[in-house]
Amino acid sequence: MKTTMGEKIKDLRVERRMTTKQLAQATGISEAVLNGLENDNGRDVGYSRIIDLAKFFDVPTDYLLGFTESRITKNIELKQLGLTDKAIEVLLAKRQDNELLSKLIEHREFANLINAIDLYVRQLAANSINTINNLAAVVQRGVENYSIGTGEQPDGYDEAIKYINETKVDEDEFLRYRITERFNQILRDLYTEHNAEAQEHVPPIISETNTMSGYMVDILDKVKSGEVQLDSPKQAAMMLAERMGVSEEDMLDLQEMFCDSDLDK
Repeated sequence: MKTTMGEKIKDLRVERRMTTKQLAQATGISEAVLNGLENDNGRDVGYSRIIDLAKFFDVPTDYLLGFTESRITKNIELKQLGLTDKAIEVLLAKRQDNELLSKLIEHREFANLINAIDLYVRQLAANSINTINNLAAVVQRGVENYSIGTGEQPDGYDEAIKYINETKVDEDEFLRYRITERFNQILRDLYTEHNAEAQEHVPPIISETNTMSGYMVDILDKVKSGEVQLDSPKQAAMMLAERMGVSEEDMLDLQEMFCDSDLDK
């Protein structure tokens, strides 16, 4: 979600642990003008003030003006990012949500996710995993040879073989599991972060319908279990209204409506 210029200026000031008075002294911009800017009421203060603030906070003017959400002031050569031409074309085409992509990259587990993918794709862990499996195979051969040498299987033989087999590592399964777990963690965190915002954008009629249908399912479950007995549609409707918090006055209106209808006959 994009922030306003006022919100950005305030965030930058708070990050520096400065009051508007201290910021005014540091930049030469009056405290009244700064308060106006932070409240998004000072857009006519002049571009020079925006430049002064951008220089002070070491952010681009485009960031304060809302043309970009990036605070990076210097131009970064694309080669420093290590991206291929095709990858850059994909990002510039914006066929995907680049803001969401940024959230993925910023997540604390993203580097671990990429490292796990790297290990899997380039098979960098193959030798280490083979070493573990070879050690398990040596132990298994020792147990089997002991059994052959004695001519009988000792107590716990089957359990020992089963345990040894469980210690063997399937490279493909193990690494894909680690990749999936890390990716799922990122998705869970992003889902939680955006959940409140998503709920705010649910149309009221949809939200109310979902709530009502949830109450209806709950009532039907109680009827099915025998906890509640309904003798008429009127009784079901009144119970639903009560669950939804309908006022006593409206409940009386509902009762009168049912009396005038055929629903409770």
